[in-house]
Amino acid sequence: MFNNAVLTEISEQPDKLRAQAILKGYERIGCQAVNVGGFELAAGTAYLQQIVDSTEIPFISANIIDSKSGERLFPPHHIITEGGVTIGVIGLTNLIPTHIKDVKISDFIKTGDTQIAELKPQVDIIVVLANVNRNMDKAMKEAFADADYIFLSRNTVRTRPGTKQPVNGPFTYGSNIQGKYLAQVDLQITELDSPLVDISNIQAQLDNIDRRLKRFQDKDPNTPLDEIYADQPRILKLIDEFNGNRKTLEDGLKTARNTSGYTSVALSRKIGDDNAMLAYVTDILGQCEALKKHKVQKNIYQNPPGFEERIKKGMKPG
Repeated sequence: MFNNAVLTEISEQPDKLRAQAILKGYERIGCQAVNVGGFELAAGTAYLQQIVDSTEIPFISANIIDSKSGERLFPPHHIITEGGVTIGVIGLTNLIPTHIKDVKISDFIKTGDTQIAELKPQVDIIVVLANVNRNMDKAMKEAFADADYIFLSRNTVRTRPGTKQPVNGPFTYGSNIQGKYLAQVDLQITELDSPLVDISNIQAQLDNIDRRLKRFQDKDPNTPLDEIYADQPRILKLIDEFNGNRKTLEDGLKTARNTSGYTSVALSRKIGDDNAMLAYVTDILGQCEALKKHKVQKNIYQNPPGFEERIKKGMKPG
C-alpha cells in the first residue's frame, strides 16, 4: 500500500491518497486477498484499519498481533473456491516497521506451520503469502513442506520460469519488488489426490534440448543427424542422450494429472491500458504531486519562530 516503511511529513498525505487509489485498483481487478506486510503499516495501525474497514477485500495475517492483548488483528487465512478447487491462502510477515509499537509479530515459521496443518484437511491447495527477509527462503521451504506454493514479497529476486522447483513442493516464486512483473500460475487439475507437476521447468528443459539439437542440425538442415555425424561417435552418443532425455520429459508431461505452469509476465508498455483506470491513476498521481509541492512550499515559506507574536505587539517582524 505504501512505497516505504516510514512516511515523511511531506509525503504522508499524498502517500495515503495513493494507498486509497491502490485499494480501488485492487477492487477493480478482483483482488481476493491481501497479506499485511511491513509497508502496509507505514501509516500506523489505525489508518490501516480504516483501509480494511472500507473494502470487502480480505486483509490477512497469521502472525501480526496486538502488543497488549496478544490477539490477532487480522484473519490468519482466507479460503477461495474456484472451479471446484478450494485454495487456502495464509498471510505471514517478519518485517514490521520499528516505529510501530502497538503491534508485534509471533514467530512466522511456527505460526505458518500451524496454519498449514489446520488448513490441510480443509482445502485442495495451500498458498503462503510471505512478506519476509530473503535469508528466510530456505527455512520456509523446509518448514512449509506441506504447502503447495510460497509467494514472496520484499524479495529482490525474480524467479525465472525455468527455475527448478522441489518435486514435492512447495513451489516458490518471487516477482522482484518494483511491480514490474506479475507472477502468473496456471493450474490444470484432473485428480485432486495426485501431486502437482511443475511443467514450466520441464518445458524449459525441452526447449534447451531442442536448441542444442538445432545447433547440430544447422550444419546441414537437409541431412539426418546420424549421417552428418556418422564419423563422430561422441557427438552421436550425445545426440542419443538428448533424444532419450526428451522422451522421458515428454512422457512425464503426458502422465501428469495435475500441472502447474508459471509465467513471469513483464508489465510493460506492450500491455494495453484500461482507459478508465488509466485516467483515474493519472488524476491521482497529479493530486499526489500537487500535495507534495504544496507541503514543500508551506515548509519553505512558513513564518519564523515568534513572527506572529511580534506582529501582535506591533513590533517589526524581523
